[in-house]
Amino acid sequence: MDFEQLIARAKQGDKEARTNLYEEYATPLYRFVYIRINDKEEADDIVQDAFIRAFAALDRYNDQGRGMLPYLFTIARNLIINRAKKKKADAIDNDFLNAHDSGDRTDREALLTDLRGDIFRAMEALSETERDVVALKFYGERSYAEIAEELGKREDAIRQHVARALRKMRAVLTTEQHDNE
Repeated sequence: MDFEQLIARAKQGDKEARTNLYEEYATPLYRFVYIRINDKEEADDIVQDAFIRAFAALDRYNDQGRGMLPYLFTIARNLIINRAKKKKADAIDNDFLNAHDSGDRTDREALLTDLRGDIFRAMEALSETERDVVALKFYGERSYAEIAEELGKREDAIRQHVARALRKMRAVLTTEQHDNE
C-alpha cells in the first residue's frame, strides 16, 4: 500500500493505517525530540502528543510528496518550544544531566551518560535554528535537501548552519576538555 492510500485510510479513522503511520515515523521523531530535550519520558510524551495532534488534524493534512515526517517534526518542534517556555517560567532544573547517574552503573553506561551530557551542553550553545538542523540531520536522519524544504531555507544555508553548529559544539567540547585537564 502506498503512502497516499495509507493517509486516506487514516483520515477515515482506520486504526490499522494509523498504527502503520506510527510505526513508520515514531523512531525518527523520537530521536529528533530526545536529542533536543534529553529526557526519555518527556520525549515519549511529546512524540505521543505530536501523533495525537497530527491524527486529530489529518483532515487538514495535505501531503506534498514529502511524507508525513516533516509535518510531525513541525508539530514536535512547536511542542518542544512550548515546553521550553514553560520550563523557563518554572526555573530550569539542570539535574536532568544526572538523572541516570547511579553508583552501580557499568563503565559503558557511565561513558554514554557523560557523552550524552556533553552533547546536550554543547547544543545549548547553539541558536534555535542550529539546534533544529543538527537534530534533523543527525537524529532525524534527514538530508540537507529535506531539511531545507522543511525549514523553508536554501540547501546551502542549511549546510552552513550545520557546519557552524558543529564548530560551536566542537569549541564548547574542547573548552570543557581543557577545563577538566
